[in-house]
Amino acid sequence: MRETLAKNVVLNVKQLNQFRTIKIQIDFLRPINKDESTKRRLLANVLSNSTEKFPSFKALNDREMELYGAEISAYTRSLLNFNDLGFSIEFADPGFLIGDTNQVQNNLELLREIIFEPNLKNEHEFDQTAFDVEKRNMMSNLEAVVDNQDLVSMLELSKLIHHANPDKLIPLFGDKTQLASLENAELLDYYRDVVKNDFVLINVVGNVDGSKFLDLFKSQFADALLKQQRSDLKIKFENFDDLIENPAKKADHKEVNQSRLAIGYVSDKLEKGSSHIAPQAMNLIFGGDDQSQLFLQVREKNSLAYSVSSTYQPNNHLLSISAGLDASSMDQAISLISDQLKFMKDGKFTDDQIEHAKKVLFTRRAISSDSIQHYIMRSIWECVYPEAMLDEEEYKQELAKLDRKHIISVANNLHLIAEYKLIGE
Repeated sequence: MRETLAKNVVLNVKQLNQFRTIKIQIDFLRPINKDESTKRRLLANVLSNSTEKFPSFKALNDREMELYGAEISAYTRSLLNFNDLGFSIEFADPGFLIGDTNQVQNNLELLREIIFEPNLKNEHEFDQTAFDVEKRNMMSNLEAVVDNQDLVSMLELSKLIHHANPDKLIPLFGDKTQLASLENAELLDYYRDVVKNDFVLINVVGNVDGSKFLDLFKSQFADALLKQQRSDLKIKFENFDDLIENPAKKADHKEVNQSRLAIGYVSDKLEKGSSHIAPQAMNLIFGGDDQSQLFLQVREKNSLAYSVSSTYQPNNHLLSISAGLDASSMDQAISLISDQLKFMKDGKFTDDQIEHAKKVLFTRRAISSDSIQHYIMRSIWECVYPEAMLDEEEYKQELAKLDRKHIISVANNLHLIAEYKLIGE
């Protein structure tokens, strides 16, 4: 069931009885903004760890235990060009409990309190202890990023790729300098802007009657969500033509034991008639699997890297390679990686590799469908960007028509756009 409850407020209820839990998730979306990413991450932390009624983490945790071990989650993440600030609560299906527990109503009420009844010091600030603790914890996490060399290298690669988009130069998990200067009152002002203006998606998955939930939701959230005129979402895709012409390259030297290599490619749009999952299959054979060319040739056969793999992001057509290696092996590894891409372009991969890729894609999809989050994410994409979605029958058809020439075409339409080296000394 899908209902538009107000302008840019959408409710999706997927009634399923295959799970022993029910999950309610509320996502607030707006365009990614470099001046807001740090605020949104801190806001998620502050809201999810205390409320007006439960003014400490312990009090809130005790309430979760009273609700048979309900699990609260808050996060920020990117969806296309949007920053998604989400809150969810997952709890036991009352059908598996003894007695009338009012599970759905009680958990929905708790989720409402987390989002719309924050723990405040006064009308201008959050509770000072809640703010200080979460700010301190977040700062500690940000300071630890420098010790994660894999993450550092991928962040540097991202900066090269998105150099023309300032809003993506600040990680969604925040920035130390921005966090240090962020004041309590400023965060509360931002919170009020979010709950008033963001596009809102509500998803419910589990053994829940849609009509009954709709009535319950309206009774609890009418004043909080259903009276404002919320902002529209406008999808924007980045253009990497300048990097195709002149790939960005950067090298840093640092006192670390292991060097890192990160390489970015962008693919052209698929040729007409090609399988929509050809890029994923190409990536699996190239570097996205423990049977891939990069793993077998660069790591296993030639021992040029401790780790090496590739990932493909369908929505922006970006393929990235990450490797951990010795500084002395850097040039040789880059050359061998290039050889593996040529191997793909020349179609030298075997029929067995194609079949293996198909089986992996099919299995991963089958496994993912056995989770509540799978249905929530499908529902979100169907609302935000339905063009990207394939139903089960369409997916099987795309898998069936996938052949060698489709994979070769993807490989031949990859363009190097960025390369980052972290050279250990």
